[in-house]
Formats: sequence, structure tokens, C-alpha cells
Amino acid sequence: MNPRESHLNADAMEMAALYALDALEAAERTRFKQDLLDSVELNQAVHEFQETVATLAYGVPSAPMSTDLKERLCQRIAQQPLGASSDLLQLLDLPMTELVQKAAELSWSLLPGKSGVEVATWQTDETCREAAFFARKKGSGLFPNHYHASGETVLVLTGDFVVEGHVYYPGERISAPGHTSHQPKSQNGCLLLCVSSMDDDILDT
Repeated sequence: MNPRESHLNADAMEMAALYALDALEAAERTRFKQDLLDSVELNQAVHEFQETVATLAYGVPSAPMSTDLKERLCQRIAQQPLGASSDLLQLLDLPMTELVQKAAELSWSLLPGKSGVEVATWQTDETCREAAFFARKKGSGLFPNHYHASGETVLVLTGDFVVEGHVYYPGERISAPGHTSHQPKSQNGCLLLCVSSMDDDILDT
């Protein structure tokens, strides 16, 4: 509809266009629906705008994918911080003998499933939703496959810890970004201090 052919004023035409685009706030949309009941011409304007909107997606020519899209995505991923972010990370700087002793003082519980992995929570940071906890596995085998809601940092205290084919030994740290999942393992058993999200999730048992 050409506005010059309509008796509707500019404000009414604008409202009709916004209504057709579903761009009105809830209160405005409710009021405008009442106006539609009172005006055949306004209904016709909305109908024609809606028809135009429906053809927009088909009228836009397809755009080729940017040649450097993959590179830019990789750069963005690389810029994401690895590991945990709370003050609990300072605990990983304590002497390893002290950390091993602390682990021996805590109460342990077995994770669900058949992995044989036990965990003992040490400290939590409710603001950052992160926890510092010990994890231990006796003998070789897999840890549960799990998802990280945010970054994780792990310090190996004893034994060995294998992540993505790389073996880590006492004193070494491993960091992982959030929104990732993995299933580490140990060749001979291990004791770990982990700082990770309280919202992590075990994917299978």
C-alpha cells in the first residue's frame, strides 16, 4: 500500500508496519489490536505489510561465506580464557605436600558409575560458582565423561593423568575451557586438585 493512496496518517502507517514486523512492545501491540477492530483500512494496511514481510527472506540474494570465517572463529576461540577464574586458583600454589595432607583429612565419596573415582570437596566460591575439590583414582582406567560449564584447572599431585593423549605428572597443571567435554584417564592411578564449575555435569556413568 502506498501511503499516498491511504487516508491513514504517518503514525498509523508506522504502527501498522511495526505490527507486521512483530516489533511492538506487548502493551503497544494490545492497544493496536483494538485499533484494528475499529478500522478496515488499518487492517488492510497491516495485511499488505505482512505480505511484503513474508517475501523479504526470498528476495534477499544469498551471500557467499566469508573466506576468512574459519580463521576468525579460531581466533575467537583462542581468545577465550582457559581454566577456572575464581580466587580458589590460589590453592593450587600451596606446597604439594600440604595439599596431599589436606586431601587425607577430608571426607570422600564415590562418583556414580563404575569409574572408581572418588571426590572430596575442599572449598567453594558461590559467587563464581566454582569449587576446589580433590579427585582420586586407584589404578588404571577412565574418569567419567563430563561436561565443563566453565573453565577447569587441574593440578596433578600424585600418579599420572592423561588428557587427549598427553600424560601429566605431579606438579603439572592442565586447563580446559568452558562448554567442552572430555573423558581423561590414568595409567596407574592419581590424586588431583581441581578447580572447576559447580555446574559441571557427568555425561554418562
